[in-house]
Amino acid sequence: MSVEITEVERRKRAVEDARRSSELEGSRSTEATRSDQDAYVRGEIDIEQLGKRVRSRYGLS
Repeated sequence: MSVEITEVERRKRAVEDARRSSELEGSRSTEATRSDQDAYVRGEIDIEQLGKRVRSRYGLS
């Protein structure tokens, strides 16, 4: 899956905001989750796939 530069920028900002929010709450994403987030930013997976991976990782699916 390929995405335009503007979409990459939008995805990057969304991921940065999510990470910052976690850090403000005193937490930090796992390396596996950060890797999935980076794959989302690059357009390798979509938001549904990202959500499924994260929920599965934490036993929420």
